[in-house]
Amino acid sequence: MIRALHVWLWGIVAELEYQLYPWKTTNPPQDYAQKYNLDQEYASNLNYDWLKSHDEKINKLEENMIAAFEQIHKLHVEIGTND
Repeated sequence: MIRALHVWLWGIVAELEYQLYPWKTTNPPQDYAQKYNLDQEYASNLNYDWLKSHDEKINKLEENMIAAFEQIHKLHVEIGTND
């Protein structure tokens, strides 16, 4: 019963996905590109900006982790449990 429900819901989600994203490649069909004003150069810039923003976030997280590690090490030395 649950398996049948799962398969049925999966079919609905798959159909919805197909309706929302009707092409399977990175290049949309020409009629969709014209209809939604999709420019290949814009899409590549969007991907670059997205990757750049994630790179900046990762770098910030690395800086925070290094600072936290240094604080932990400093507290570890101050307590005198330097192993």
